[in-house]
Amino acid sequence: MTRIIVVGPLKSPYIIDGVKQYLKWIKKFERIELIQLPLSGDLNKTPPSIYKDKDFKKFEKYFPDSFNVLLDERGEQMDSVKFSEFYDRTKTSSQGKHINFIVGGPLGHSDKIYNKADYILSLSKMTFTHEFAVLILLEQLFRVNKILHNETYHY
Repeated sequence: MTRIIVVGPLKSPYIIDGVKQYLKWIKKFERIELIQLPLSGDLNKTPPSIYKDKDFKKFEKYFPDSFNVLLDERGEQMDSVKFSEFYDRTKTSSQGKHINFIVGGPLGHSDKIYNKADYILSLSKMTFTHEFAVLILLEQLFRVNKILHNETYHY
């Protein structure tokens, strides 16, 4: 199963609507679980290194028996066809394992998460909020499934 694990709740109604719609469309092909982890405290009162370590501890329980893809603007970029090939290969070679797409919180990721990642993927060189990153990733996963099932994307 594929999981999208994100620090911070999705709050914006238009993002929530988009996420629900893509999860509904993707359900035809596969099940994707969206896991929203709580923020790790007050950004103004918690030093960044401690904040990031708290985030790592939240993610840590999802790492075993999983292929962990960290979303980061410094990761590898690919077009949708290459991403579909990567996703298909990863699902095939990771049988019995979860594929985790890890979306960081407001301060990004700790070095510990980078060290645990099996792959670092960039959606863009630009930085997105966690909400937009989730929505863009879901759109791409829907597109991937359409490509892998030889279906046209536009409906």
